[in-house]
Amino acid sequence: MKKSCFFLIFFTFKAISEDISQKIIAFREKLLIVKPVRKFSLQHILSRYPEQLLLPSKLLPQTSSYNIKELQKLYKFYKSDCKGDKTVDPRLLQPLVFTRAMCLNLKLPPSWFSRANYIHPGGGSYAKRYIEKYPKEKKKYERFLHIRERSKSGILTELGQLQRMNETAIENLVTGTPLILSGQYLWFKSNQFYSVYPKNSWKKIADELGLNISTRKNNVFCLEKLGNVCINKVENKDKFTWYLFIILIILNFTIIFAWIISRWIEHRKILNERMLILQILTHELRTPIASLGMTVEGFRKSFDKLPDSLYDEFRRLCEDSRRLRQLAEASKDYLLANQGQMKVSELESLNSWLSYICESYNVNMHTNKDTKVFLNVYWLGTCIDNLLSNATKYGVAPIELYSSVESGQLVIKIIDQGNLKSSDWSRLKKPFESKSGLGLGLTIVESMIKKMGGTLRLEGPPTTFIMEIPCESNDTVGRR
Repeated sequence: MKKSCFFLIFFTFKAISEDISQKIIAFREKLLIVKPVRKFSLQHILSRYPEQLLLPSKLLPQTSSYNIKELQKLYKFYKSDCKGDKTVDPRLLQPLVFTRAMCLNLKLPPSWFSRANYIHPGGGSYAKRYIEKYPKEKKKYERFLHIRERSKSGILTELGQLQRMNETAIENLVTGTPLILSGQYLWFKSNQFYSVYPKNSWKKIADELGLNISTRKNNVFCLEKLGNVCINKVENKDKFTWYLFIILIILNFTIIFAWIISRWIEHRKILNERMLILQILTHELRTPIASLGMTVEGFRKSFDKLPDSLYDEFRRLCEDSRRLRQLAEASKDYLLANQGQMKVSELESLNSWLSYICESYNVNMHTNKDTKVFLNVYWLGTCIDNLLSNATKYGVAPIELYSSVESGQLVIKIIDQGNLKSSDWSRLKKPFESKSGLGLGLTIVESMIKKMGGTLRLEGPPTTFIMEIPCESNDTVGRR
């Protein structure tokens, strides 16, 4: 199903892309038949107008190329009639030469302007400042002026077209982009020449092919982008294609949605099957467990007649029988928990119960005033036992257990001297990426605490697992 969705979406967009590509090829072929108003050589433009003298951004202060403090220092030097400290950043050596020439009325040869990279750090060309000081030298140095510092040329001249281009169009021209849109004129590159077409020529062809050609803008969708040109299909020109496109998109999302729903239904089916198996096993186990209980009860009645050597074995048999009965009841509770909250039972002494669980471990207990509480004794005991076992196996001694009942919440903290912190929690829960059995155990513990309506979290260092479980105590019952 996933592959089907992918291929359907892929071929939908592929068909649209191929259609627009074919129309662009047809547009180019038809454009070549039409006579352009002008034709310019790209090589001639770049040889006559260096990039620095084309880009509009070069008219602004060049703070990205020079240190601002060094520029301020050079400006102060110029304002003081070139008196004072002449030491500057090596990158400002040519600007310093120009500044001293202006102060001392020294003439500069034409070759210097190209050697100095044309542009003054303050923005604009050196030639503009030089011509302002020596107006009679204009004709000699005019070729070193930025195109926008020169007299406005006619719109169909090479210079006139360049002067009317924005930054993006100039950048595309320098890189030789196939299509450039500048105002009403479309530049089309063929070999090393740009043919220039007025709007009434290129738009007529675009309209015939159902193409909408415009200047690229931010946040505007384009089926095809060429330089600063955005190309889309004209709406309502080919209604069938667009309707087909919309239908396919809706179909794609419908299939994806249906696949998600089917996966969810399949997951629920598997889960229900597992719950049914657990329900059957729980039901079937009750008979042999009850039979075992009766057998134990029979032995208990004849306890005085048992040999001393069997006392320990009988004690273990009683404990195992009790644990099996608790496990069966807990499984029943777990099944009922899917329809509501887990069953709780009365616990006369919270502190005594916690002491019993901690007997098997070397744990320092810290408890508040003892109280009667209502909890799911089996599953909560299993969770605490699991966390204590993990602390003993993988933690660092000493191990501490703190318990308190506050505002209807039982809070249990299990602390060892390890270095785990809250950011390790997601990693520890991964069944096969943490220490042996640790991840799987923590996943089960967290799941069961959630079933009881509580939370489990990790803090540290030191390593601290905190369980918060809703419970009723004799205090909360008394306040009702």
